[in-house]
Amino acid sequence: MIDLHSHILPGIDDGAKTMEDSLAMARIALDNGTVVIAATPHVIEGRWLPDWSTIQNLCRELSLELRRENIALTVIPGAEVALNMDILDLIKGPGPYCINGGKYMLVELPATHIPQYTEEFFFTLQARGISPILAHPERHPQIAHNPELIVEWVNKGILMQVNGPSLVGKMGDRAMKTAETLLNSNLVHFFGSDTHGPKTRTPRLTEAQAKSVSLVGEKITRQIFTDNSSAVISSDDIIITDVQKIAVVKKHGIWKRIASMLG
Repeated sequence: MIDLHSHILPGIDDGAKTMEDSLAMARIALDNGTVVIAATPHVIEGRWLPDWSTIQNLCRELSLELRRENIALTVIPGAEVALNMDILDLIKGPGPYCINGGKYMLVELPATHIPQYTEEFFFTLQARGISPILAHPERHPQIAHNPELIVEWVNKGILMQVNGPSLVGKMGDRAMKTAETLLNSNLVHFFGSDTHGPKTRTPRLTEAQAKSVSLVGEKITRQIFTDNSSAVISSDDIIITDVQKIAVVKKHGIWKRIASMLG
């Protein structure tokens, strides 16, 4: 598997605190079937704003330590860029802050709301040759209440990365049900662990992979967990599967209400 979302670099954000943490996380990832992991530290205006060169250098340092420890995990640079118009001053085109220095960028919404300038932000990235990937939409309260937003964005070329732990209930019932709904509606293009440490929020994706197989089958699961992520690493185009009508999960009150509103 390929994990496109992690906070495995030491001491750069709220993820791994030390190189020992990073190595422990790498061992867990490898033991659970991950062979490539994207290091995507937070890039947040006014809080964490590492230089792209700093991220690259830390990736090189971690890769050296992995070789010394005989841990056969490949680490590639990236970032999780917080959606903010000011941050666009740093982002002129593909390369810096994109996964593997390519054309795909992982983007995070504010935790509690969707700014009015969200689509302008996405459009600006696209106009500069960058393909946005929205991180963990299943965790966002407004998306949980209105998943049709994701349909609109996917139809405009925005790709979706869901956290594996969300799909298996480790981030709460709402996030799990939203993840299931998005997956069943062909609205998930990648899974990531969003790992933050070796003891909590660990880089385990095998359970999510198994659940994905049970929901959408092996072919689509392989595409999401491996094929699409490989395309990101090499900056190849992603084939977006036809989006289905939002699939409502039964026996969950909020989705019954949404279904009734949608007719």
